[in-house]
Amino acid sequence: MTRTFLIAFCGLLLAANAFSCDITLPAFWAIGRGLDVPIERVQLVIPVFLFSAAFGQLVFGPLSDRYGRRPVILAGLLLYFTGAIAGFLAPSLPIVLAGRALQGLGSACGIVVARAVLRDSYQGNELARTMAMASGIISIGPVLAPLIGVGLIEIGGWRAVFAGMGVFGAALLASGVIWLAETNRDRRPEALAPSSLIGAAREVLAHPQSRFFIALAGLNAFMVLSLVTNAPRLFKSSFGLEGLGFATLFAVNGIAVIVGQTINTRLISRIGPLAATRLAAGAIVAAACLIALLDALGQLDIKLFAVLIFAFSTAFPIVMSNSASLTIDPHRRVAGMASSIFGFSSQLVSSLLVLATLSLYGGAMLPWAIGLAIAAAITLTALLLYRPPYIVDRAAEAARR
Repeated sequence: MTRTFLIAFCGLLLAANAFSCDITLPAFWAIGRGLDVPIERVQLVIPVFLFSAAFGQLVFGPLSDRYGRRPVILAGLLLYFTGAIAGFLAPSLPIVLAGRALQGLGSACGIVVARAVLRDSYQGNELARTMAMASGIISIGPVLAPLIGVGLIEIGGWRAVFAGMGVFGAALLASGVIWLAETNRDRRPEALAPSSLIGAAREVLAHPQSRFFIALAGLNAFMVLSLVTNAPRLFKSSFGLEGLGFATLFAVNGIAVIVGQTINTRLISRIGPLAATRLAAGAIVAAACLIALLDALGQLDIKLFAVLIFAFSTAFPIVMSNSASLTIDPHRRVAGMASSIFGFSSQLVSSLLVLATLSLYGGAMLPWAIGLAIAAAITLTALLLYRPPYIVDRAAEAARR
């Protein structure tokens, strides 16, 4: 198994979450018309997916510590494929949501175990750089997924979107069966024992660096999840965009992710992951505040919005991928558990925050931008006040190498 395949495969596993959300965005209005339900209920296909994925990560991480990464990844991909087929065949929105929940559960293996696979193979700044490269592949979500969604809707209606996700899951599953090698060479037979699970969780949460980034994870993830969930309504209410116009503007996010992670790999080498994360958080605060200010003044046109969203989408993946690597890095022995706790915290808290703010935002730009600015300001303040213990652990890191 080559390094290129490992990074690409892990990147696609990480991208499955974003891809599965972004491909459904152009279908919101079609699903509403097809199943005769209001758009407010259709929006639930995003938080339901992520809420299920959050709990799935608590399961797949310890399972991968016990049985290995490869079988757990394959099992999760099979669940994801099954959920996509359920959504394709669904006669009503509740069944669509059930299929989305199953998809979310299966996609959790990609998020949590992909990070553990990378930790099995790398550490320190090399882990951060590798995580950044793999995370860059997430850009296929916002770049290609909405455009693919529009094309599939034209061909076969909203159900074709679920068929497309089924093909994506099947392709990943086949690739894993053929080429994926096991990376966990230190499987722990006791990993699923209650005492071992509690001990591993305590080990992760007792580490101040991991605890800090886990605490911020949900708020960080909320920033991008609120954009994804509200985007169809925001773009239509503010700029009259849906369908191909919406997908094209949203694709800007994916290009920004590529740019951001390219910048991130260089910043990590020069100033380290924490300083890079602080710079990115500052950029998010600036972008969010400008969106809110320009909208309040009636000066926010589509060109300015595209530029500011590009800035946000360049900075956000830097914050999230570096936070993940800084959480997991100290815990090679229990990398699955560390990844599980980080993923669970980020997706559960962000999903609950999105559900709590959907009616508050109401598809309007100004309240959404204010909410984004508040979340970003809290994140930046915490990062600036944080004094990391890992800076004094360079000797220990050198000894491990």
